[in-house]
Amino acid sequence: MVYDPDDTIVAIGTAPGGSVRGMARLSGPQVIACLEQCFQPCEATIQLAEIAEPSVVAGEIVVDRSINLPCDLFLWPTRQSYTRQPSAEVHTIGAPPLLQQLLMRLCECGARLAEPGEFTLRAFLAGRLDLTQAEAVLGVIDAQSAGDLQTSLSQLAGGLSQPLQRLREELLQLLAELEAGLDFVEEDIEFISNEQMHTQLSSALALVADVSNQLSNRESATHLPRVVLGGAPNAGKSSLFNALVSRYGLSDSEQRALVSEQSGTTRDYVATAVRVDELTFQLVDTAGLESAAPRKSIDQIAQQMTESQRQQAALVVHCIDGTDETAACPSLAADELLVTTKSDLIDSLPPNSGAALACSSLTGNGLAELASLIHARLSSISAESPTSLQLTANRCSESLASARASLARAIELVECDGGEELVAAEVREALHALGQVVGAVYTDDILDRVFSQFCIGK
Repeated sequence: MVYDPDDTIVAIGTAPGGSVRGMARLSGPQVIACLEQCFQPCEATIQLAEIAEPSVVAGEIVVDRSINLPCDLFLWPTRQSYTRQPSAEVHTIGAPPLLQQLLMRLCECGARLAEPGEFTLRAFLAGRLDLTQAEAVLGVIDAQSAGDLQTSLSQLAGGLSQPLQRLREELLQLLAELEAGLDFVEEDIEFISNEQMHTQLSSALALVADVSNQLSNRESATHLPRVVLGGAPNAGKSSLFNALVSRYGLSDSEQRALVSEQSGTTRDYVATAVRVDELTFQLVDTAGLESAAPRKSIDQIAQQMTESQRQQAALVVHCIDGTDETAACPSLAADELLVTTKSDLIDSLPPNSGAALACSSLTGNGLAELASLIHARLSSISAESPTSLQLTANRCSESLASARASLARAIELVECDGGEELVAAEVREALHALGQVVGAVYTDDILDRVFSQFCIGK
């Protein structure tokens, strides 16, 4: 991480493409000096250097001799800004060529182009937010659903870090009392009793375990990949769904799909969570895809819902009826698998099945192989494109586990009267691990991993 926080940086802060309004964002000690070279207030009496409070100033940016760009200047001249540096936003016409010219002009006046995530990095380094909140900024930007957005907003508000920050303060106080007792060990002064230590350490361990479980549950609840069973009507999708849920479902109360020999039984989609080894995902049964346009409105809605589920899927398992020799084998996309159902009713796979995996919902043949194949494909997808919340969970989980282990060892030492100096050492280790979670303790490689995921201008 080689960014200089004393530089004045600038970037386009609005989405790419044309719009009615666009915005360039600046931050750094020379923001006022930079703007004084190119910004002309509508009121000639206004002097930017004399503005002491956050203000909005109407005016124009002199881009060159032929272009004066009308704008509203939002100015934060003190540490009240997001980055706790003098900052500004130039709001103007959202035409991409004009925004690029504005960017070039501000660079000519002393700013440099910001790196990805550099504004949020400065906010983090200034103590405006901690590391989990910085990651939540990225989560808000990348949110693909209402659940994603709500989780990221909760994290941005300190839902993950606030209890750990309070716990660090309590452990720091405990450590101070332990070290004070060590300094006066010859005077036989007791600053904290074993019972008090045991109570505080047990409470701390319970809180760390609770936060760790919340993080794990939140990740599972909001980011379960979707595996959609697709194919023609009566291709055995619902039977396959029920068979997989019976074997891998998380509880006996999970939903089951309605099964019938009549084509088109499934109109709505049915979804439930299943787990294969350590991987949990949503399994979705959908209405069969009709080759001809459906005539009834309810059939049209069913087809639309099926298509919607397929678009949201991380993986589509395309089912073809093994007993139907006329069933066409589709050309598969990268996110699709091919399965031949009803294999118990045929002696061999039909020639149109290609390299399909043969499965029988009745006998269970091929179900374990299908589950393993789904597991492998989803694991590969997750490794290639982790979400910002997954990155947060991955970074925090190891540190939380280390804190739990240190606190557990400290409790054991208290119980066996192992000595306050050894207890203090374990408390220090726990504090270091918790500091890594909230960003009180960090290294350049941790910051690189977090902020390299940002886009420029954030």
